[in-house]
Amino acid sequence: MSPRHAEFAGRHVMVTGAASGIGRATALAFAAQGARVTAVDLNAEGLKDTAAGASGITALTCDLADPEAMQQMQAEAAAANGPVRVLVNNAGVDRRIPFDELTAESWRWMLAVNLDHHALLSGLVVPGMASAGGGAIVNLSSTAWMKLAGNLTAYHAAKSAIVGLTRGLARDLGPQGIRANAIAPGRVVTERVAGEVSEAWVAETHALQCIPDLIRPEDIADCALWLASDAARMVTGQCIVVDGGVV
Repeated sequence: MSPRHAEFAGRHVMVTGAASGIGRATALAFAAQGARVTAVDLNAEGLKDTAAGASGITALTCDLADPEAMQQMQAEAAAANGPVRVLVNNAGVDRRIPFDELTAESWRWMLAVNLDHHALLSGLVVPGMASAGGGAIVNLSSTAWMKLAGNLTAYHAAKSAIVGLTRGLARDLGPQGIRANAIAPGRVVTERVAGEVSEAWVAETHALQCIPDLIRPEDIADCALWLASDAARMVTGQCIVVDGGVV
């Protein structure tokens, strides 16, 4: 069970990529703290399931690769729930594309989905966040780019850039009372991969990690809760690796 963070009660928290996996777990974790959560995703059916999982969740479908759609979504969210006080930029896609098959279009799309919205959506919520007294931005990176997983050049470029973006946001937004941090998850057993998990994969994962247990979406959600909470009030510009201690 997650620790209680009374400061989230009634606050507007926006979570992208909330139709499943880490995003869904994070939206539900903040809702359990009494937050007013805007859950954002392109998957409308998945969002319905997320919204049904707890009270206080507003589900908004949005193509985060479309800046105009994102601007409209943010305005609708603010009208419903007030200024965003916590933004969790989680949406992304780890599509494997060999480097020699990357085109200008697929490269641009991968960066739009995995990187651009972290910056653009942050820009949309910052004015309201600052006027409300500050807040926190949590960006989802990955350990994949640190471990050199194959056929993910565009994904690696985006997820590594998120760390630099986070540090820049921390420097520029700190004077407005806004903190920015990143989380780099390791091998997380989401709904998407759970059906493919074999005994061999589990054994390999346990051998790689200092902690021989599987990482669940809730483990990442708990880290996001802490980073956004008053308990981490002097933590900013950091990238927290949650991978069970891969050696």
